[in-house]
Amino acid sequence: MTEITTQNTTLEGGTYEIIRSRLQKQAADLRGRLDQLNAARKTVFGAIETQLIANDRIHTQNYCTARDITAIGPYCIFGYNVHIGLRSGIRLEDVFSVYEFGDNTFVERSLDLLRDEKFATDFQNLYRYYKNAAFSRFLLKGTYLYLVFNIGKQGNDFKAFKWLIKDGSLVYVDARSDHEVVFPEQHEFRWQRVQRDFHRPGAHPHVSIMDRVFVETVGGDLTIKVEDNTDDGLGIYREEVEYADQTLDDAEYFYADLGHLIVLKVRPYQEEYRYFVFNEKMQEVQRIDSLEHSGVLLPDQHGLIFSNGYYLQTGEFKIFNPEWSGMRFIKRIVSPNGEDFLYVFYHRSQGLYVLMHYNLIEQTVHTPIACNGYTLFPGGELCYFRTEEEATKHHLLQIWQTPFLKGDLIPSEHTDSYLYKVGNKDIVKAMAESHEVLTLSQKEDRYVGLYDDLVRKCSEILDTYYWIDKAPAFELHGPLLQIRETADLAIEEYEKKVRVERSTAVEIRRVQTKAETLFEDCRRQNFDAVDRFVQTLADLRILRGEIISLKELRYTDLELVEQLENRAASTTEQLSQDCVTFLLRDDALEPYVAKIAAQEAELETVDTAKRGKDLDAAIDAIGKELELLIEIVSNLKIEDATQTTRIVEIISSMDAQLNQLKAAVKKRQKRLLGTEAIAEFNAQLKLLDQGMINYLDLADGPEKCDEYLTKLMVQ
Repeated sequence: MTEITTQNTTLEGGTYEIIRSRLQKQAADLRGRLDQLNAARKTVFGAIETQLIANDRIHTQNYCTARDITAIGPYCIFGYNVHIGLRSGIRLEDVFSVYEFGDNTFVERSLDLLRDEKFATDFQNLYRYYKNAAFSRFLLKGTYLYLVFNIGKQGNDFKAFKWLIKDGSLVYVDARSDHEVVFPEQHEFRWQRVQRDFHRPGAHPHVSIMDRVFVETVGGDLTIKVEDNTDDGLGIYREEVEYADQTLDDAEYFYADLGHLIVLKVRPYQEEYRYFVFNEKMQEVQRIDSLEHSGVLLPDQHGLIFSNGYYLQTGEFKIFNPEWSGMRFIKRIVSPNGEDFLYVFYHRSQGLYVLMHYNLIEQTVHTPIACNGYTLFPGGELCYFRTEEEATKHHLLQIWQTPFLKGDLIPSEHTDSYLYKVGNKDIVKAMAESHEVLTLSQKEDRYVGLYDDLVRKCSEILDTYYWIDKAPAFELHGPLLQIRETADLAIEEYEKKVRVERSTAVEIRRVQTKAETLFEDCRRQNFDAVDRFVQTLADLRILRGEIISLKELRYTDLELVEQLENRAASTTEQLSQDCVTFLLRDDALEPYVAKIAAQEAELETVDTAKRGKDLDAAIDAIGKELELLIEIVSNLKIEDATQTTRIVEIISSMDAQLNQLKAAVKKRQKRLLGTEAIAEFNAQLKLLDQGMINYLDLADGPEKCDEYLTKLMVQ
């Protein structure tokens, strides 16, 4: 029966592995066709890759500390701060310079772009009334440009000058628009507070978040669980809290539902808020404290992006730099092709920008750019700089070509092609969803509902995009149909695999528990008698056999099994050495001498065959223990060979004594069996005789005679 079960397990596992291999081949086919489609798309619609195209320097008249830069058409304004020294007042050219950008170089121009009498007055008043006034940054908001100046030491107090951008020039508005210089909403989702009816009482109470994840801060730690089980405090994530005695009501809980992701905001008693992202599919939790300051949604519900990293629905997660955690979200810039997104974060006191470029098709965030000032020109040129540690006249800028153009798409020369008629944005979206299929196909089995999601996503793509079965689109429908069919087959096979894995895990846990208990007994037990050594060594031998058999199970944890086997071997070795040391004592074998004497005394009291059989079994058990002792002594190296010989001779003599006793038991048992058999036969004959007499009295007709005769024959 065991052999048949093992064969079935192997077949089930083999079928599942074949399906997984087939799925990988189909995914590779889809990837190849997507690459071809992407190349054709770029040919039709044009493509602008993000790449470094030049380095240039902006030269200022004074030594200064650069703060920011902004583009107005082909011109740009460069903002900085200078140390005035003995000069009586600050001038406009001490804060701003204007340059014309062309051929990837900057040529200085006059400050006519910022010449305005009212602004000049407001500018002078700023430095007259605020001795700590310093330029901070530019802010583009719709068709308005704000020149923002810090007027306090902490950087929280500021003054803003508002300009209207009109036909490539600036028209001054006023200096009373400070209230308009605000950050956008920092969280593009709404926090929901956990109410009292979300609480689940029990030995380990918790709050239920939509019955999908469960959180508590009692018992000395913050625990996040995936099972609605209050009988134990186990979970998939745990970290300590400051006050171990707090109750469930003492903490505050908030959450936001983002599809497969649930964002958690938890405040243990008298502590700061802690922020987590729970991935329902991956059944894992990440603590991301950057979410305190900002959390922006990626397009098409791909996931979250924040100032120093991102988390996708598919489980991809990355933190770029922990020092960027306190930044605020400023804006999202979308490329005309709908494929690329630029997310801008800003740290007010440090004057630091972080630019994160997200590609919709690849579903990745490129290496972020950290800078002190940046701007985008209409042709998609991204120029940025990092402030030098010391004031300087020469400021290095890097110039990158990006797809973030202003205005319409690049004119196409292939307006008659099929892909042009479909449209670039539709193709980009289909490719992004197809890449999600590729991502899912690479996921491990622990991704909850993996194959159901594959079937659903493939069906959505096939039903949404009418053009994917056409030759110009490289017939994407082919591998998508195959992946959907294979994923559908994998659902059932995966259930079989899970059953095998669960069975293997149960057996491993059983053996592991048994092993841990035995190892602990070996460590704590006081071995003051040889029979304790023998019994424990026998248990260890059985345990090692069970551990070795775990290697034959499918989906076993070989690393854990190897660890258990090594521990069992080392424990056996140590205990065997201790046993030999104990056996060298003169009184070491006294327990066995006493056992044999007790069995000899028992022989005199044996008056039934059953008692003789029990005595024989007890003698056999003693014999096996003695055999184990001989094996232990023989396999271990003892420096003095005479000691080994002496121990073996003593055990052998006891074994011979046992054999004599066993023979005597057999003899008595045989005699008792004969006597008991005769007595039993006579009793049966007497019972038959009495039954015959009774039946003769009862048989009053032919039918009764036949009936009772049959009963006697059966008896």
